Amino acid sequence: MKKIYLTLATLAVIALASCTNDEVTVRNSNLTEEPTPPGIISFSGGSSAITRADLYGSAAAAKLGNKFVVYGTKHVSAENNTAANDAVVFNNFQVNWTASSAGTSASNSSDWDYLGLQAYDNAPTSQGIKYWDYSAAQGHTFYAFSSSDISFPKASSDRVQVSKVTADASSLYNKGYALTVKLNAKLNDIYFSDRVPVAKDDYDKTVNFTFRNIGAKVRFGFYETIPGYTVKIDKFYIDANASAAVTTFPAMNSPKTDGFYAALQNVKNPTSTTNQVLNVTYYPATTATEVINRPRLTNPTAGYNYYLKLGTAAGIINKTLGTTSAAPTWVDGTSGDYTPVFPFEGNSNPLLLKLDFTLTADDGSPDVIHVRGARAVVPAQYVQWKSNFAYTYLFKISDKTNGTTGAVDGNGDPIDPEGLKPITFDAIVVDVAEELQQTITSVSTNSITTYSEGAITNEYTRGKPIYVVVSKSSTGAVITPSGIGSASGKANVYKLNKSATESEVLGQLTGSPMGITFSAQSSTVETTIPLTDSTTPSIANVKFTPSTAGTYAYIYTTTKYVAPTYAIQTSGTYDSSKTYYMKSGSGAYFAVTVPNAAAFNENKSSLYLKTSAGTPGAYDIKIIKVQ
Repeated sequence: MKKIYLTLATLAVIALASCTNDEVTVRNSNLTEEPTPPGIISFSGGSSAITRADLYGSAAAAKLGNKFVVYGTKHVSAENNTAANDAVVFNNFQVNWTASSAGTSASNSSDWDYLGLQAYDNAPTSQGIKYWDYSAAQGHTFYAFSSSDISFPKASSDRVQVSKVTADASSLYNKGYALTVKLNAKLNDIYFSDRVPVAKDDYDKTVNFTFRNIGAKVRFGFYETIPGYTVKIDKFYIDANASAAVTTFPAMNSPKTDGFYAALQNVKNPTSTTNQVLNVTYYPATTATEVINRPRLTNPTAGYNYYLKLGTAAGIINKTLGTTSAAPTWVDGTSGDYTPVFPFEGNSNPLLLKLDFTLTADDGSPDVIHVRGARAVVPAQYVQWKSNFAYTYLFKISDKTNGTTGAVDGNGDPIDPEGLKPITFDAIVVDVAEELQQTITSVSTNSITTYSEGAITNEYTRGKPIYVVVSKSSTGAVITPSGIGSASGKANVYKLNKSATESEVLGQLTGSPMGITFSAQSSTVETTIPLTDSTTPSIANVKFTPSTAGTYAYIYTTTKYVAPTYAIQTSGTYDSSKTYYMKSGSGAYFAVTVPNAAAFNENKSSLYLKTSAGTPGAYDIKIIKVQ
């Protein structure tokens, strides 16, 4: 089972996506080819669960509501739009399941039968047996669909309306269906089969269908890894007045506290006055072998929402978040149920997440910190939802957030410095003064997306490739690393000697001793990523394969850190215009007050002047736990 992990640098937010297919495979219940009376066309049907395991027999029938509709044609010459070469054999016949009924009629070889039933398109009212026509030297082609929201014959009141497309000069793979979905239709119950061409040599065999749910399924969850604090989400932000795809965070200035929200263009659910009209076509022969003849849903005139809403306030708002990817807090308050949505594989816009959250110290002290305007980007390639796929997105809130604990502007975006800045202390007793050491770090605001294979309860698994993508939080654009290394614009992957947070890694990189050592890992800059659906979208990334379990860090260098330099003042003279420093036992330099020459002369063996300012350094960091 493949999945996608999306890690967002503000919250160090992680999202993982793409769980598995929901397939319905129509085959004989005992998985062997059962004998069919000579010359008679018969059918078999099946289904699969979210675990991707194919279902057969009664389990498949239950998924399909014990019925499906079949359309079939035969071809004397190469299939085209002519009546002779695309002659109708099954005009949307009803096929029903009855347990243990195989052999009770000539048209029933595996408990599925169409004899004597009412067709979907009003006629015939009593379906007859159909036979293989050996004069159709170019084969037969079959299509099928199923829905709990249709009736026989079809009626204008049905919440799902299906019409067969019988002619298309551009491609035989476009001879699919026109699908109209009304309010309250059960998207989970709408299935279309793969297109099934049957060559002349395979006549007399049972026609086996593989059905796939036409919808996509999504779920979103959050967890946090901030040491010493519990985290609760206060609100999400959207652009409530959007009439087109939202691409900037300042536009997201409408707070929402009744569920999970994100800016994402997606196909609108039908309303009481507007139905959703969609097309079902099939992946052509030019597509990868795994998906040829599979159904796909397109939206020629679809209406769109420009934000995504899932769950309720009770599910995610003001809830203490889980602390591991194995036990996140789901936005709908469940144990991780999926929500059916219309697919939108043509989406070209990223998902933008903007939220406020609260940190509460878990050491018993009354310390509460409000983080506002945290932002994250999920690249468009990871939110191109396809029919019959389930997607899981987990967002991780870490101590490397890009929200602010200070002021925000009228849109809810940070004015004060961003990120959680750890308060650190160091003490040294000297004759001059006792000073507080203040460490200032620079936190980049880009989002990090990671993708790998593995079980849903594991972030990553050793021995399997991991792909890492960095996106600009300001625009959503993917950043292409210029190479592997520590220079500005380059990326690196390290294995750490111990478990650490993103903030601790940043401290180690920028001169604060955290006891972390970095072991460089072999990695490459890539231009594509193989996804669950067998496609390989173009997206710049860094790929590496961890060979052992442990804690890894992906580090993209925006500005390389260069440490400042200092010179001891043993032989120097006092200058009241200078800032003097002392060095702590850990090796950190901190400013001290030297009020006069006497104080300077007394302590100059311990006093330093900064000789170069160095460069603060800015890094995008993602901690990767490998099991």
